[in-house]
Amino acid sequence: MAAGAWARLVGGAGVVAAMCTCASFASMSAAKGAASAQVAPAKGVAARGARSVAAAPAPPPPNASIVGRITLSGYGSKLQHPTAPTHRPLYTDCHQLLDPAFQGSCIIVRGAKGWVAGVVEVEHGAASSQERELVWHRQGEQWTLTLVRVLIGASNPGRLWSVAARPGADPYLAFVSPVARSGFGADLSLVSTTGVVQLYRFLGQGFVQVPPFGGLLTYVPGFTEAMPASSYFDQALIGYVDGAWRVVSQQYVPYAAAMAQHHGILTGPGVVAAS
Repeated sequence: MAAGAWARLVGGAGVVAAMCTCASFASMSAAKGAASAQVAPAKGVAARGARSVAAAPAPPPPNASIVGRITLSGYGSKLQHPTAPTHRPLYTDCHQLLDPAFQGSCIIVRGAKGWVAGVVEVEHGAASSQERELVWHRQGEQWTLTLVRVLIGASNPGRLWSVAARPGADPYLAFVSPVARSGFGADLSLVSTTGVVQLYRFLGQGFVQVPPFGGLLTYVPGFTEAMPASSYFDQALIGYVDGAWRVVSQQYVPYAAAMAQHHGILTGPGVVAAS
């Protein structure tokens, strides 16, 4: 990535701007700024002068042990290889890949390295509904089922998108497991056009943005992590560096400031929802 390509990631009061001034994305020598969130007094408190508003607790320090040091992978994804081979004709309409007893959404992603079709389908009319998340990979002139996830009695189905997370490279299928709270997700799985889960990311009850310059900006609420910081979101910038996904920058941002950036489970340029 060219110099200066990392621009201001997020805006708004209390959000730290993460900048990369390095010669390339891979150098990892990002210059980090710091900003503090100012807490406004509650209405009427300043006038009375009888009470003071407690300052928000300081955010935990960034986790330096993960920045640029850990290669992220598909380990942990709920999408697994099927127990038996299944093939379908090479339909150009992915809706023909849905089981007749199910209803749902789908999307096809085509790239230089291959084709994949993603399907999220829910059994209708059953006492205990079954949800299936499927990845079909083009092999020759047919679709071959390559990844499967099955849930029984799911309260709401998973979500699926096509995501251009790496400008100039093939797009991905992006599966997000839902949570009860609308607009947030439990985890993210990125599937490449070769039919492989390339990245798995725990979200807790968080959300994801795709910056214009590529990569992923994930927001995970502190109360869902092992060492909680309930009033903060764990913000991580994940980029594709030296042939692998890595955490490029990580910091904790105030809850309100993170929520100001929230526009849905997965948003940004090059994000297309399945239909």
